Amino acid sequence: MENLIIKPSYTSLFSCIGPECSDSCCNDWMITFDKQSYKKTLSNKYLADIAAFAILETKDSESEWAVINLDKNGACPFLNPQKLCNIHAKAGEDALSHTCKTYPKRDQLIGPDKYKSLYLSCPEVARIVLFDDNAFQFSANPSGAKTIAAQSPAWLEKSYEYSLDLLLNSGLIWQEALFIIGLLAKKSHDVKTGKVAIEHLEIRYQQLLKMAKMGMISQQFNAISYSEKPQTHTFVAIHDALCTMHSRSTRPRFMSINDAINQLCNEENDYSIESINNSWNLMVENPVVNLDEIFTKFILYSMFHNHFPMHTDHDPEQVFQQLVIDCFMIRCYLAAVYHKEQQLTQADIIKCFQVYHVVRQHKPKFIDRIKNILTEFGLTTLPSAMSLLKTQ
Repeated sequence: MENLIIKPSYTSLFSCIGPECSDSCCNDWMITFDKQSYKKTLSNKYLADIAAFAILETKDSESEWAVINLDKNGACPFLNPQKLCNIHAKAGEDALSHTCKTYPKRDQLIGPDKYKSLYLSCPEVARIVLFDDNAFQFSANPSGAKTIAAQSPAWLEKSYEYSLDLLLNSGLIWQEALFIIGLLAKKSHDVKTGKVAIEHLEIRYQQLLKMAKMGMISQQFNAISYSEKPQTHTFVAIHDALCTMHSRSTRPRFMSINDAINQLCNEENDYSIESINNSWNLMVENPVVNLDEIFTKFILYSMFHNHFPMHTDHDPEQVFQQLVIDCFMIRCYLAAVYHKEQQLTQADIIKCFQVYHVVRQHKPKFIDRIKNILTEFGLTTLPSAMSLLKTQ
């Protein structure tokens, strides 16, 4: 069997919009140079004077030999007045750092196959993923690679396939679709740890499809109780972590979301999850956008991008719980912006998803913080995790 390159069409639809970008990766971004690219830049007669002060040697490794010394405004010193890259213009693509060559692309080898994706921390990627009708047309083509690689575990591939099918073909709204995927993740965990045979995974998948068609999944989700206290604690803890770790937390784009959240503080100056949820419910009752479609696309993207529920350190249930947290936080941000602006534009939606993912996709400590919060606030069972998505 030939090795494959698997990619969604959003990878082909993407093209960097350069100076038109609302949150350029040439600002406030850790840009590392490998040794070869660093030497090419330093030796270029058009770049040498800038490189002498703009690049700092670290010599951490051959691939991380130097870093860009950003200016006082957080911008890359190699940008010209048109906000285009002088390194690319004067020395060509080969002289670019690894960061600049690859971002926002992401390639993953899973078993013998390569999966291509893009990071949602890029605003243009977020726009395509969330709003382009052609973003999720998948292709699988021979890679031409002859390398023999170990197959991905059968439990993982079946869990991935079944989860995607439950999301797209169970006929459920996005919150209920997450719930049914959570039910499957519990069985995936049992199979992974050897508690049951792999055949039980398909049995559970077929059972869940029938339950969805009979309305049982909707009934079970509706029976999960709504509680403000765990939502408040979770939101405060994760938003605080985001503010602390975000490289652009003092920039207008992030501050506009933070200001919207602060407007929903109660009389004790505490975040009011009740106000956030009321704003969300109002938005759902008077839809300005198709929120079910947007969140379904986001979940589909997350599952493909991360090959759900794959993770080296976390079990399938923990990976699922982190996906619930992602949806919960972005829902809160959207509701806060809607409350402040009394509308929700495409740009607002892109901003909420993208700003969150600058930390979510690039700060491993943030993932650890989410895991600790889930344990700290007793959100490690499926009903307790899903209660974060209830708004009344």
